[in-house]
Amino acid sequence: MLRLARRAAAPAPVGSLRLSLAYLVVLASHLLVTGLFALGFAGAAEIGLGGFDKEPAMGAMDLFYFSLINITTLGLGDIYPTGHLRALAGIESLTGFLLISCTAQFVFSTMKKQKH
Repeated sequence: MLRLARRAAAPAPVGSLRLSLAYLVVLASHLLVTGLFALGFAGAAEIGLGGFDKEPAMGAMDLFYFSLINITTLGLGDIYPTGHLRALAGIESLTGFLLISCTAQFVFSTMKKQKH
């Protein structure tokens, strides 16, 4: 996704539609990964690998919310996984940290190229 975003932003001046499109591609990729982890949490909970300490039961939006908070490494603590889902949550946090780092590098290098 970053490669696609680089191609979209390559010759674009700061504030252009192409640069905005590149950043939207990056945002969409983060949301896609978040959704995939939410589906992973739902599937893993369904087969009995753990659950979540939240009442009432977790719905689709709750799973996406937990995944979004977890992938950004914000970790509010209002919902937390139990059982083996704790390991998946740790993997998601690490993945989110790496995604955010790569995105920050992309934004920095894109902005630096735009100045020259």
